[in-house]
Amino acid sequence: MTIHVSALVSTAVAAMAALAFPAYPARAADDIAVTNFKNGEVIRYTVPLLIGTLADAAAEKITVVNESSKRDTREMIGQAYKGRFKALADLVPGENRLVLTAGDKTAKFSLVYKPQTNPYIFRAVYITDKTGDIGYDDPKGDKPDAVGKLGTAMLLMQSFSAEAMNDKGYGRKTFNIDLDKNGRCKVFLVKGPQEPGAWEKNGVDQGAMNKAIHNQARQDKASYLVILGRGCGYTAVGGGGTALFGGKCIYSWPSSVKEAQAAFIDTTPIDGAKFHVDSSAGNVYWGNTTTCLGACLHEIVHTFGVPHSSDGFCVMTRGFDYFGRRFTLTQAPASAGGTPGEFKKDEEARFCDVTAANVSCAKQFALDARAWHNGHITIKYEPKADAIVAEADLGIRFLGLEVPYANPGADYCLTIDPAKPAPKRMVVPAKEWARFEGKPFQVRVIDSDDNCVVDRDPLKGKPK
Repeated sequence: MTIHVSALVSTAVAAMAALAFPAYPARAADDIAVTNFKNGEVIRYTVPLLIGTLADAAAEKITVVNESSKRDTREMIGQAYKGRFKALADLVPGENRLVLTAGDKTAKFSLVYKPQTNPYIFRAVYITDKTGDIGYDDPKGDKPDAVGKLGTAMLLMQSFSAEAMNDKGYGRKTFNIDLDKNGRCKVFLVKGPQEPGAWEKNGVDQGAMNKAIHNQARQDKASYLVILGRGCGYTAVGGGGTALFGGKCIYSWPSSVKEAQAAFIDTTPIDGAKFHVDSSAGNVYWGNTTTCLGACLHEIVHTFGVPHSSDGFCVMTRGFDYFGRRFTLTQAPASAGGTPGEFKKDEEARFCDVTAANVSCAKQFALDARAWHNGHITIKYEPKADAIVAEADLGIRFLGLEVPYANPGADYCLTIDPAKPAPKRMVVPAKEWARFEGKPFQVRVIDSDDNCVVDRDPLKGKPK
């Protein structure tokens, strides 16, 4: 049968050998060179990750000053080691004149931030019980800042997605989020109707939760990242326009993008007997942060109708454990006083080919407002050619073969050049599904307007 589905870290010295880091070439004359952006490039999100090279191999940090900004994020400190650097910047609309300084060397660089006009936005929600308590348990005893932490998480996930998509040839496409006049992500504090601890004890009442969000944070065409406050339980699930994640571990998250790189190398220990920890690296702050933020992005991507992946470093598998590597130069140690580890470029979290191709079709990644149309898609087996043929009147942008209802899920997709017109007809020969060794698989097709069809029996009619 054929099923139609809706389109759905203080700065630290890195300890990484130069050969373990990707070879971003720079001219010998460049004292400081940004290598992942062009000077004057236009981007559609506010917190870019600058990657580049330094002539001064002894430099241990780099400072980025945005001369166009009056915000508290005007000056940001990034990491440097053995002639490499990674640093974040916070942009204002229009041209941003950036001054990069490492040691006694300075370089000027500019980026232009053009806000998205895409109405299909993602909203950040922190939901509480009926008391409105936005506190949470914190090992360091810091003042609770759910708004700052959740808003910063959204900005980092948006930045990650842009770089991950660019790696795969789609340009820096990323989802749109609500920003206030200071460029911070808006966070909506929503009171649920439940008594304190009720959802912790009995499970999240998703109907009541959705109603509360509808009444207090709804916007047309919006999807939501919902963080559960104190006593609301702990979970991680995404789909149907909502990504839901427990907030018990929010204590280690950065409250500002100025703190982000420090957060991803913070080796402060956590007493796991007293505080909830969600980390594959043990009871340590950075591990809790990178796993949680990566897992949040994992659930967000599910809301776009994207299944799991078979790539171990993709965020749609346990690759989300490596989310922080995208923003750092080394793997932080698992305990205070430990030695930082090394990793290669291809050991950072990423979007794999299948995930990036799938996400590229989503309305939420369109960048600008546009008209969307219903389209007709067919998937059928042709016995004479012993092939599966997919056709779409609006053109095919994704064709994937998947293991249904299972991990790893998305296994393979045909290559479709995003720079060329979308083909209206594609043929999948038998050699492509031989990978499944006779086991059930499904075919997913998405057209240029985010219409999606999944055929769970694509070989119907094939002789036994």
